[in-house]
Amino acid sequence: MASITGKTDLYLIPGDPVTNVRLPRMFNAVFERCGIDAVMVPVQVRARDFAVWLKASFLGHNVRGMLIAPPHKPLAVDLLDGCGLFARVAGSVNIVRRTKSGELEGDLFDGEGIVGALDWFGIPFRGQRVLILGAGVSAAAIGVSLAEGGGDDGARHIAFYDPAAGKAAGTAARIDAAFDAEVVAAASADPSGYDLVINATQVGLQGEETLPCDVARLAPHAAVFDILLRGQPTPLVRAARARGLQAQPGFEMLIQQMAHYFDYFDLPQAAALVREDAGFLRQIIYPAELQAEIAQAPRGRQG
Repeated sequence: MASITGKTDLYLIPGDPVTNVRLPRMFNAVFERCGIDAVMVPVQVRARDFAVWLKASFLGHNVRGMLIAPPHKPLAVDLLDGCGLFARVAGSVNIVRRTKSGELEGDLFDGEGIVGALDWFGIPFRGQRVLILGAGVSAAAIGVSLAEGGGDDGARHIAFYDPAAGKAAGTAARIDAAFDAEVVAAASADPSGYDLVINATQVGLQGEETLPCDVARLAPHAAVFDILLRGQPTPLVRAARARGLQAQPGFEMLIQQMAHYFDYFDLPQAAALVREDAGFLRQIIYPAELQAEIAQAPRGRQG
């Protein structure tokens, strides 16, 4: 990394905790390759301090933007002067910038990440039936992007399952009201009858062998995407692959968001670099056990 001076632009990533965030390493690698005088720094901020901290941080004239880590994504929405449609419907923001007029605006690119990842791996979702396990912030963001375009460009049917009473119903109703796709709450985590199952829960994060659904009930053609980054390959990914199913970890979802982040921060050179070849970013975030999969790019997708 180049030396930091008084001319260096700052990008911050607040969270609690921030010990496991991967984005600073990824951003800083891109900055270095592009010769951009900027650095991304993680900042541990308690939820009760976040509102004051967010506003105060942008008083620094060389603070150009932020990526928002858990648990602050939902908190940021009401602190901004404006945010994009996906962020409003999902009730979550993962990126914030200051406009030329001094206003703070944000957006959400988790959805672009999942769509890009599914396309990267050649996993069909357009016109398909999708089960999303979990109904929290990440699940809602995923549902919003898969619902966009209805059954033509998006999923035909999206079901949320969450064991917390009413949580899946609330998330589904919010998305169903904004888009043309059929979005409902599922009565159980039974994956039978679905073409794609997306795990947006924390099950498997701590290395436990518990599965978020019964893999034996997945259809022979079904695919699985587990958005977790830690603990990969998770028990869900391993169990689905053992059945010969297409099952992918969540790293590509993060990779596919990177160009959108740089576009949003008005860094076209960085966005172009990532779109052309993101292999070096995969090497940064893939665990040793899965490094061999980086070279196995899907047919026609070598970037």
